[in-house]
Amino acid sequence: MSTLSLRISLEGGRVTKTIQFHPNTTVFDACKIIRDKFAEAVQGQPSEYGLFISDEQNQQGVWLEAGRTLGYYILHNQDTLEYRRKLRTLRVRMLDGAVKTILVDDSQPVSQLMVVICTKIGITNHEEYGLVREETESQNENLPDNKFGTLTLRRKFTEKDRDAKMESLRKKLKTDDEINWVDVGKTLREQGIDESETVLLRRRFFFSDQNIDSRDPVQLNLLYVQARDAILDGTHPVTQEKACEFAGIQVHIQFGPHNEAKHKPGFLDLKDFLPQSYVRVKNIEKKIFAEHKKHVDLSEIDAKVLYTKTARELPTYGVTFFLVKEKMNGKNKLVPRLLGVTKDSVLRLDERTKEILVSWPLTTVRRWGASPNTFTLDFGDYANQYYSVQTTEAEQIVQLIAGYIDIIMKKKQTKDHFGIEGDEGSTMVEESVAPSKATFLQHETNKIGKINTESLAHPGLMQVNDGEKSYIQGELQTVQFGAFVGQVNHAHQPPTKAPSFTDRKKSVLAL
Repeated sequence: MSTLSLRISLEGGRVTKTIQFHPNTTVFDACKIIRDKFAEAVQGQPSEYGLFISDEQNQQGVWLEAGRTLGYYILHNQDTLEYRRKLRTLRVRMLDGAVKTILVDDSQPVSQLMVVICTKIGITNHEEYGLVREETESQNENLPDNKFGTLTLRRKFTEKDRDAKMESLRKKLKTDDEINWVDVGKTLREQGIDESETVLLRRRFFFSDQNIDSRDPVQLNLLYVQARDAILDGTHPVTQEKACEFAGIQVHIQFGPHNEAKHKPGFLDLKDFLPQSYVRVKNIEKKIFAEHKKHVDLSEIDAKVLYTKTARELPTYGVTFFLVKEKMNGKNKLVPRLLGVTKDSVLRLDERTKEILVSWPLTTVRRWGASPNTFTLDFGDYANQYYSVQTTEAEQIVQLIAGYIDIIMKKKQTKDHFGIEGDEGSTMVEESVAPSKATFLQHETNKIGKINTESLAHPGLMQVNDGEKSYIQGELQTVQFGAFVGQVNHAHQPPTKAPSFTDRKKSVLAL
């Protein structure tokens, strides 16, 4: 096979050389050859560099995968590849307004970047979080941070995709179907996210949030802010009494214990503590301070625990809402309906009150189908017919359901590999048993050890010249926890001198 002559440019085009490669050379090996031939390329860690194909405008391009061959990319002679650093910065905004700049690998899909991002921030369950593209207006650094909002970039739709009634209802219900989630299966470059853009970190899957408490202050704060915003903007409908209860806890978190001289009517900006529908209620600020007095002994972090615990009791907590259209029974007419997805079920809800009408457990979902304008669920034997709705967000619904199922399966696999009494660090050791030897089936901790093999081969019938004799019956040790190696006790120790046999056969040793 002929060689492939490629022009290799160092980052910035400072140096360019033509190097001949075999088409079957992997990208990893090609980078090694480049480092050998370019003195300028010997800098930094080799794992931080890769080969990049730029487009004519140098705005988009493709990173070559290290395990692929050069021939896989259908390169031609004199094509130009850039040997450059794969690391870039990514600006991530937290829900509380803080912005963190994190170094990430530009060649990796977002799903891999989430591990790095969450680790840097201090979040362990990265699979439950996602990135959202913010509105362009919020990119201006001179603008004040939105203290309580989550400003997200809305999807662009043509007029034919929406009608006025649905659009008005969608704004009122605060559904999630317009949130522009960053695709976890693509790279940042493929989605046009450059280093100047800021993305929002937000919880997408509510699976293990019930385990978050004061021992995890980072996730607790993120969960508190997201729950607070959802209550204030009406995503979670609450009664006036419940709204005052939440507001009282929020006042304690932001301003500390109640102070009669300071905390009196007129002190609060009510739109920051109550849903819009309750802001103008007479004397409601007094009710808020009455709730505030109940938490005088709580610390700030304990108050956040109380707030999130109370929020979890709401029937709409953890539900991702999508406004869809479904067919009326007995009529050829489509009407608005809310479709909800949680960690364990798919919900059909009233489009105005968010009351749950029907709940289908995720375990009953057999198949689903998505098209540009429809979404269909098949419940197999659990339902008489398919449930089909009209929506332009079928792909988002599919991603959400599939994401919950993936998390459930991963947790189940982890649980299945737990040792005795759920010990996560325990492993299972298993060996085959042959007639001549046997080993133990036992749990071991993560220590380097060795399993000893003992022989179990013993005569089945012993005849001795001095009549019947007592014998010792041996037994295997029971299964033990820890890196213990069991041993087999001999049932009979034969004499050093070979026995003589007689006609009388009275002694039988049964193993």
